[in-house]
Amino acid sequence: MLMEISFPEAFTFLIVLVAIVLFAIERVPIELSALAVLGVLLLFFEIFPLLDAGGQNLLGAPVLLQGFANPALITVLALLVLGQGVIRTDALGWSTGYVLALARMNVTLSFALAFGCVLVLSPFLNNTPVVVLFIPILQVLAHRLRHPASRVMMPLSFVAVLAGMTTLIGSSTNLLVSGALTQLGEAPLEFFDMTVPGLVLVAVGLVYLAVLGPRLLPDRPSLPERMMTGRIPRFVAKLTVASDTGLIDQAAASNVLNIPNTRLILVQRGERALLPPFRDVRLRSSDLLVVLATRTALVDLAARYPGLLHNALAAEKLGSTDEEQVPFTAGDQVLAEVMIPPGSRLVGESLERIGFYRSYQCLVLGLERRSHMIRDQLTKIRLLAGDVLVVQGTREQLRTLRRTGNFLPLDETVVELPAPQLAKRAAAIFVGVVLVAATGLLPVVIAALLGCVAMIATGVLTFGQAVRALDRRIVLLVPTSLALGAALEKSGGATLLAQELLIGFQAFGPAVVLSLLFLIVALMTNILTNNATAIIFTPIAVSIAYRLDESPTAFALAVLLAANCSFATPIAYQTNLLIMGPGHYRFSDFIRLGLPLVFLMWIAFSLFAPWYFELI
Repeated sequence: MLMEISFPEAFTFLIVLVAIVLFAIERVPIELSALAVLGVLLLFFEIFPLLDAGGQNLLGAPVLLQGFANPALITVLALLVLGQGVIRTDALGWSTGYVLALARMNVTLSFALAFGCVLVLSPFLNNTPVVVLFIPILQVLAHRLRHPASRVMMPLSFVAVLAGMTTLIGSSTNLLVSGALTQLGEAPLEFFDMTVPGLVLVAVGLVYLAVLGPRLLPDRPSLPERMMTGRIPRFVAKLTVASDTGLIDQAAASNVLNIPNTRLILVQRGERALLPPFRDVRLRSSDLLVVLATRTALVDLAARYPGLLHNALAAEKLGSTDEEQVPFTAGDQVLAEVMIPPGSRLVGESLERIGFYRSYQCLVLGLERRSHMIRDQLTKIRLLAGDVLVVQGTREQLRTLRRTGNFLPLDETVVELPAPQLAKRAAAIFVGVVLVAATGLLPVVIAALLGCVAMIATGVLTFGQAVRALDRRIVLLVPTSLALGAALEKSGGATLLAQELLIGFQAFGPAVVLSLLFLIVALMTNILTNNATAIIFTPIAVSIAYRLDESPTAFALAVLLAANCSFATPIAYQTNLLIMGPGHYRFSDFIRLGLPLVFLMWIAFSLFAPWYFELI
């Protein structure tokens, strides 16, 4: 028989459901959705206060807003800053150097070493910078082995997530579950509390990815390869419109040059990039035309427009390793893919607003976001972390582009470290934070904050770089999720859900209930987000544990591990979004490889946990 639901409980369930839908579909930016949900909670419990025996509002503004001062949130943000310091200085260059050096002798073995480094680093460094570090390395290895990048990018994200399960600081999810326990009056998790069950899941996941990963993942070409498809090699050339070309005031069209096997793909006019279809666009003096053409067509083009064809052509054929070049070019122009990483100052900006062409003298020929090539309003759309740009320029211009730190190159080896002393400082600070936190000399939050201070004080990061490392989605999503968790717990909603879950399954014992909880959270984390799911379900898990007279730690760890099973959708975890572009994935690719992995994690946990937590 169902319990009667009170008005505060009903409203809390409604707002949780609305939040889940908003966070999942992302029609509205998550930051705005989080603020809206938090505002509604504050307004509701101000108008309809939930009073205790002393007349105090149990869900007043001080309670609902205390997530902004939650030690777990502060720790997560501090670890993001530490990770930014490690990545910007290439403090882990030893790992990249070994991997790329080994690739010259045995590329297959170097793949194993690369993933081994991810396994070692992810338990102690936030997953996002680890994945950002290894994306270009695996791109290089895939190119040398003639192995599609789509076969290795998703395993990179999944391995980082799996390894992040094994320590308290390995994932923001782990820290937030521990923080939610503290908020509920329970003891926080210790540094290695999740290590043993986490390692079991890691082992099962690695076997699955090694055996079935290559069979289930697609073989997809890169964005430049898709732009230059066909049996006949094609090249990208640039042509400046001048008064003596006869092109001025001509209607822009793909065949405007009137040369067979030549296609106009972009008109660069100042900071604006005009792309097909060229509606009502007429060519002007100084317009820069970007043309896709065959070798024969380029010869004809040079003959018809002498002196205007840039001697800087994209003469490196995509998909080919030979050094053949167009005879009349210097071969200095190349196409390259660069990704916008988290922490880049370009996140949220448009190419036109930052003056990309004026600043870098490189052309942006295409933009790929979550496996979709964006052609409309190319220079006007706001860039997001994970966007992949196809740029054309000289090698020196591309080197300048990379040195800014706002772009992650996807097609070459890591740039040499310009300041090795900073790398040593960053590495020393990072290792010191991990050792202090792991040995319990200081709480994790204090160790991480002191590490941030050291990064800035020693010059490893500027204050601006440290601020850009902060993820505003986390800044707003986590406190909102904590407020939802507090509303569930204080209103009695968590207890109600726990009791309803127990009605049908309590007779089967705590092991079955624990298994069911894991499955629900593991599925929900792929629809919602890992952090929000962990925070919302932690009070429910604690309520279930008390109802069964079992340890809350066991049920909290079930939530922690299940919330880390962010494999079935790209929206489930930030690293999944980051590898969508470099791996050229579609949403369905994550379902194909990730959903079976979620169920495999559930089965492995259900078999191991009853014995480990002594629930049998």
